Amino acid sequence: MTAPVAPPLARSAGPVRSAARSAVLLLALVEFASGVLQGGFPILLPRLGDHLGLRAADLSLALGVEFLVSGVAVPLTSRLGDLYGHRRLLRATVLLTLLGSVVTALAPDLPVLLAGRALAGFLACWLPLEFAILRDRLGEERGGRAVGPLVGSLTVGSTLGALAVGGLGADPAATRPLLWALAVLPALALPVVWRLVPESRTRAAGRIDWAGTALLSLGLTLLLSALGASGVLPVAVTLPLLAAGAGLLVLFVRQELRTDTPTVDVRLLARRATAPVFALSFLLGCALYGAQGPTLAFQAADPAETGYGLGAVPLVLGLLVLPQTAAATLGALTAHRLAARHAPAAVLAAGFALCATGYGAIALGHAAPWQFVLGGALAGYGAGLGLSLLPALLMQRLPADQTGIGTGVYNTLKSLAGAAAGVVAAAVLDHLVLRAGTPAEGAYTLVWAGCALLCGLGVPVALALRARSWRAPDGGTAVQTSLGPVNPGPSGRGRPFSSVSPSGPGLVKSGEE
Repeated sequence: MTAPVAPPLARSAGPVRSAARSAVLLLALVEFASGVLQGGFPILLPRLGDHLGLRAADLSLALGVEFLVSGVAVPLTSRLGDLYGHRRLLRATVLLTLLGSVVTALAPDLPVLLAGRALAGFLACWLPLEFAILRDRLGEERGGRAVGPLVGSLTVGSTLGALAVGGLGADPAATRPLLWALAVLPALALPVVWRLVPESRTRAAGRIDWAGTALLSLGLTLLLSALGASGVLPVAVTLPLLAAGAGLLVLFVRQELRTDTPTVDVRLLARRATAPVFALSFLLGCALYGAQGPTLAFQAADPAETGYGLGAVPLVLGLLVLPQTAAATLGALTAHRLAARHAPAAVLAAGFALCATGYGAIALGHAAPWQFVLGGALAGYGAGLGLSLLPALLMQRLPADQTGIGTGVYNTLKSLAGAAAGVVAAAVLDHLVLRAGTPAEGAYTLVWAGCALLCGLGVPVALALRARSWRAPDGGTAVQTSLGPVNPGPSGRGRPFSSVSPSGPGLVKSGEE
């Protein structure tokens, strides 16, 4: 009997996997640069606000617009990556992040700063595109394990970025030079993703739903702008803006359900295999990003002027952030080991419980630095568990050609949660005031208590994952029996494929680039 001949893909699997393993290291370096950007800029934000004459609510708004753009850009770039190559879109988003960093460094006022942070919002697109590259090159299991090093590198970079920027930013004159130093990081990442990172090979069939993208962008802009301006606009203007934004989002959902190529596959949000993961992503995003701006503003507040705050300079702000980011790094690196020994749902639930405890502790006591250190460490470790486990769990439940859009939806919800939480936090700081331009201490307490409540809601959602096996009864992955790229049938409603094989319907292999 003649031995069967291995297909070309199988013969080249060794070199391909070797190159993919080196891609993990390269992408980890890119995420390290991303972490320094994400950890360094918030430390500079209060000092930059002093230079530009901004209020605490303006600082939250600057972070909120970044998350708003992230929420729209992530699903669009993820879908484009599924269609045309994830490395190609990674290159584009690195370029846009570079441009946003330059505009931020040049910003003379709030509008230009908002424009710069809007462009910098494309930074959030890096991670889902990298996840898709690793899933494509390493496979589902190894790709899932590679999430930990990337998230760990991101959090290490965030920690070191906060410390370095805090230490070097003690002098107010160093603010602009440090902003330019941060702008160098995407410039350094650009040649890495341009030449060294491999391109994904799996391609999805279809096109871009530009109508859905427009409805999502405009609807979110109106909705979040109305929330953010609720402190200065009359109710007669705010309510119509809220209604118009909500109406456009309803039209967006209708559009996504009717098209065969949605920008955001809203059906994924309702599927039993993925809905809890998306819900947890949203809750975690609200807590993480909703508290960021207010916490920094509170810590930087001068108690002699406001009656509260720590009067922290940038170095102290960096030191106060260190326990939280270090704990998040530890959580990200230990998450999968804990999940291997215990039920993954229990580990996730414990992570959300720790987040709730941390924010609750800060809400109850915030008069001394050690209270922020303790509460931040608890919240950070819990967040690290969630940030590492959630995308890996999601990738196990997605078909191969929907990895980009699926992880894109995950990051979109996290970013939109951050945008909404940032805008709501800004509105709280604007409405509960001590005097004109100065929030009352109770406003900050309300923000931290709200974050604790949201994390607490995540505990039962995480435990609900126990009701669904991580593996299908036939031994295959759960995603193979419940998810799949939608293939339009004769009725136009579509049907799920039962396999996620790369050679399955709707997939096209591209050549190496």
